[in-house]
Amino acid sequence: MRLRAVWIIAVNKEVSLPLFSRQFSTVETCCKSMFGDEYVGIPPDESFVKALHTEVGLIDAGTFVESRDRCNKPALYPTLEVSLKENKSLWPVVVLENHGLMYCAMPLIPQEMVTQQDKSDISVADLPGISMAVEALTGLIQCVSLTASMTSLTPALTLKLHQFVNTCMPFGSVMCSNPALMSQLINPLGKAKAKQPLWNPVLHKGKSQVVIHVKEEVRCMQFNHSEVRDAIDVYGSVICKSEVEGTVPEICTTLVQPGGNGGLTVNPAVSSVEYTTTTSRLRFRPCNNQPLCHYTLPHLTEAPIYGAYRLRLNNSLATLCMQLQLRAGIKNNFQQLEVQFPFPGLQVSIVRPSPSVGSVSVQSGSTLVWNIGSKFPTKSLGATLNAVCKLRRKTECSSEQQIDGGDVNGWEQYINSCALVLFKIADYTYSGTRVDPQSIVVSTAPKVRCSVTSECVSSQFKVWNSEGEVPVVADMPVQELQNLLIK
Repeated sequence: MRLRAVWIIAVNKEVSLPLFSRQFSTVETCCKSMFGDEYVGIPPDESFVKALHTEVGLIDAGTFVESRDRCNKPALYPTLEVSLKENKSLWPVVVLENHGLMYCAMPLIPQEMVTQQDKSDISVADLPGISMAVEALTGLIQCVSLTASMTSLTPALTLKLHQFVNTCMPFGSVMCSNPALMSQLINPLGKAKAKQPLWNPVLHKGKSQVVIHVKEEVRCMQFNHSEVRDAIDVYGSVICKSEVEGTVPEICTTLVQPGGNGGLTVNPAVSSVEYTTTTSRLRFRPCNNQPLCHYTLPHLTEAPIYGAYRLRLNNSLATLCMQLQLRAGIKNNFQQLEVQFPFPGLQVSIVRPSPSVGSVSVQSGSTLVWNIGSKFPTKSLGATLNAVCKLRRKTECSSEQQIDGGDVNGWEQYINSCALVLFKIADYTYSGTRVDPQSIVVSTAPKVRCSVTSECVSSQFKVWNSEGEVPVVADMPVQELQNLLIK
C-alpha cells in the first residue's frame, strides 16, 4: 500500500498554505492508470487547504454546506471526504490533530472502494491503507515538535521533515515509521568508517553475542525389499547470527567433520577457507542468518532409524503394522518423534490401535498419526504399532460412501503407500559435524559471548509398504536411448 500525498496544515483559517506538503508523482501516475476516466487529481496546496478547512468547519461554519452537513453522511473517522469543485471529492483523506495542527495523508485505495456511492457499508478497519496512513502520520508527529503558533517552518525543520519522509516512505511506500529507528537511519551514531550492510543498517547497542547453528537433515527411502537398496542422504548447513557493537565483525571458526569435508560448499560471504582432512577453517562476515556453508555426507549409508511397514486392505478395513528400531549409538532424546500414515482422499477412523509406546490419533481426517514420545524404550530401542482402521471415501455429498472391494481405483492404489517418520534431536548431528566453540574469534570486539547449537531433523524420511510395489525408476537401455537421439 502507498500514499499519494501528505500534508501538515494549521488549524487557522487565516493560513492559506500548508506548513509542509509532499506529493508522490509515481503513485499519482499509478492512480491515473488505475482509475482512468474516474481519476480525481490532487488540487494545488491552496485549494486543498481551503477545501479541508471547509470540511472541518473552519470556513462557512454558520451556513449549510450539503457535502459537509447533510444528515445521511457517514462518519468514518479518522477519514474525511474532502469536496472539490465540479462535484468531485477526495476520499479517503486521513486526518490526525495534534497541538493545533492537522496531519493529513491520502492513501491509494482500490477503485471499487473509492467510487462506491454508499460509504456507510465500508469498514475503515478493512482498508489496510488507512492503518498504514495512521502509522505514517503518527511517526511524522513524533519526528518534529510543531505547534499551532507556527505560520511557517524554518529550513532546518523542513529539511528534517523531508529526510523523515524520504526514509520512512520512499516513493510513497511506507517502510517504517518508528521515530527512534528513523533518527538512527538519518543520523547514524558512531564514527566508524566502514559501511553498514543493507540487511543491518542500524548499529547494535547492547550485549555482544555470536550464535552459530548447525542444522543437519536426514532424507531416507526405505523399501524393505531384497532387490532394491535403501537410499539415504545426509546434508546440513551452518548459520551464524551476530549481534556485535560497532561495524560488522570478521569472524573465524572451525568446522569439524569426522567423515571428511569433501562435500562442503561455502557462501560467497566466506572470504577464505583453510582445509585439512577433517576440519575447515572459515573466515567470514555474517550476513543476516544466511547459511555460511552447506555440506553433504555421501559416505553415510545406514539410517538412524530403521523402519518396516506393512499395510493390507480388505474392503474398507486397513490393517497396518509399523516397526521402528533406533540404531545403536544414536542419541535417544527427541524433541519430536512421530510417524504419519497419510490416506489422501479418504476419511480414516481408528478401530483397534495397539501401540507398544505412545498414542495414536487422526489429524485432518485423512492422516493417522502415531506420536511415540520423547524417546524409544531404553532396553529395546524399538517401538511397534499394530492398528486396524476403517476407511471411507470423501464425497461431495454430505454422506460418506464406504469403499467396496470391487472399486479398484478406490482402495488398491493405497497399497503402494508410505509412512513418514518425523523426528528432531537437539544438540546433536548424525554425522558428528560440529563447530568448535573454542575456535570462534571475533575481530572487532574483545568481549563477545559465543555459543554453538545444533539439531538433527528428518526430511522426507519415508518407509514404503513392503506389501506393495517398490516405487523405483528403471534406467532406459542404452540402445533405445541412442535410437531416440538419432530420430
